[in-house]
Amino acid sequence: MSIMEEIEKIKSTVEYQGYYYKLSNVIKIMILGLLCRMQTMKEIQYWATSKPVKEMLSEKFGIKKIPCYSHFTNIVGLIDSEELNKIFMEIFRKLVETVVGKTIAIDGKTVCSTANMGKYKSPLHIASAFVVENGITIGQLAAEGKGKEIPCVQGLIRLLDISGATVVTDALHCQKKTAKEILAAGADYVFSVKKNQKELYTDVAKMIDFKLTDKHEQINAPLEKASKSEKSHGRTDKRTAYVTLEGDWLQTLDKWHGIQSLGAIATESETRYYISSRKLSPSELLTITRNEWAVESMHWQLDVIFNEDRTTLHEENAQKTLNILRKTVLNVVRVYRDKFEPKLNMVDIMRKCLHDTDVLLDVLGIFDICFGFVTN
Repeated sequence: MSIMEEIEKIKSTVEYQGYYYKLSNVIKIMILGLLCRMQTMKEIQYWATSKPVKEMLSEKFGIKKIPCYSHFTNIVGLIDSEELNKIFMEIFRKLVETVVGKTIAIDGKTVCSTANMGKYKSPLHIASAFVVENGITIGQLAAEGKGKEIPCVQGLIRLLDISGATVVTDALHCQKKTAKEILAAGADYVFSVKKNQKELYTDVAKMIDFKLTDKHEQINAPLEKASKSEKSHGRTDKRTAYVTLEGDWLQTLDKWHGIQSLGAIATESETRYYISSRKLSPSELLTITRNEWAVESMHWQLDVIFNEDRTTLHEENAQKTLNILRKTVLNVVRVYRDKFEPKLNMVDIMRKCLHDTDVLLDVLGIFDICFGFVTN
């Protein structure tokens, strides 16, 4: 079984203006085109109709007929994006099974081009779950808009297999129900606490700040702490983490599920506060909170590599499908790069795929071999 054979689970054949097409073949063309860094469906369709690519599609994938551009875009709109999402979530669940103690960063991204498109009730906003340790996106779910991200993330958590993981989110998702969903899934959480949870924020800030005073430290052991200096944009930023496991002081403790530790990270400019269902050490808090931003690197790649924020697809379902396939391709290329071409960036590998169909097939083949879809 290979990733392309997994796509055959979408068995539908559609009739469009008297012609019949397999949806799975269109998806395969989309994946191959995206692996070559095609940014739009027009580019993918034109690429697929070139002579060497047509021969490759026919010989290696049994695809004999390429829809014209208008048919191609309309057929993509007929793909069930929810079914496609389930298939790829299962594929990429297998990628991270062996990652012990994984950290999953969850965050949302708005496809900016949909903000001014009349067919969308609200801008398309998609929440993604990203495994920090190997840079793999394991799932996504679309919300009706930025204001609906909280229930969307809660729904995504229910879809994922996150047992044994630590889920890290920004302050928007510091929610009682989200904490409950994460714990019910057998995972732990680390939440940034800000003033959107005013009572909790005040409670945690007062406790941490008091424990850092000279008055407290004269009669008690000082808070555990760890520091790390990081260079960024020509300056050195020192981050110091403080952690206490004495959550009994919290007046809001009974309102939140599973709090085991409280923490703060101080820099020259600000102090941020955190709660966690794990008994964290200060060094663990430093690492995990830095990982909160890892998902943004994937969002950045969607825009820089695929120009997603300028994608003008009027069919919302097609936009969702393209988002899923772009993340799929980022996963495939990352696996190949990390295993065989660590000195190349993602774009260089995609450029090689574009100019050499043998490399394109190798990238897919290596992915299948590495994760047990096929054997050598």
